[in-house]
Amino acid sequence: MISLHTAKRLKNSNSYTFYSDIMPSYQNIDPRTPNGKRTIERLLKLRTRLSGEIPQKQLEKNLLIASWNIREFDSPAYGDRAEEAYYYIAEVISKFDIIAIQEVRQDLKALKKLIRILGGYWEYIVTDVTEGRQGNQERLAFVFDTRKVKFGGLAGEVVLPPFETKDPETGQTIYQPVKQLARTPYMCGFKAGWTDFILSTVHILYGTSVANDPGRIAEIKNIGIGV
Repeated sequence: MISLHTAKRLKNSNSYTFYSDIMPSYQNIDPRTPNGKRTIERLLKLRTRLSGEIPQKQLEKNLLIASWNIREFDSPAYGDRAEEAYYYIAEVISKFDIIAIQEVRQDLKALKKLIRILGGYWEYIVTDVTEGRQGNQERLAFVFDTRKVKFGGLAGEVVLPPFETKDPETGQTIYQPVKQLARTPYMCGFKAGWTDFILSTVHILYGTSVANDPGRIAEIKNIGIGV
């Protein structure tokens, strides 16, 4: 059994509190097995690479936000991910304060497993399932480190307003419903220190395997109307 945790420390030179050193929980990795040894080696390489590309989390000086479409997380169509994959996903997510995740599936076991690996400081908030063929039984989620970010109490979905016209004869206002996005954007309010802020995440329609698919372009334009 192994733990890659290191202690939280205070950098005395400028009194910034660095809290990114409390790493995800990897105690189930057995370094005596070939798989365990390989996983540890890859985690250390990944950690080094991420440290060179992502700023270090600072309790009072920055707020690191990310968005990640984790394909089919996790879907019966493709089966469950290997245990090893969750460790790499957790390592990446741990480098940020709050992450929007798309393609969370109806069954939340994959997301809950990820949260267990990330540790007790991490929480999530998630939508209900989007029904229908285009909805693909997906959810949208925010995962956040509660040492830095707190849920502000606001959560809702963006609905496009009706199209407003006037009856040419009576002048009466007529409201015509518009086509909604296949997967409704999700908005949540959060708090970080003295700052209140709102984030929105959306998973645009896949459409067809061509550049500038008309359906995707239309949804992107419509988001501006709803927001």
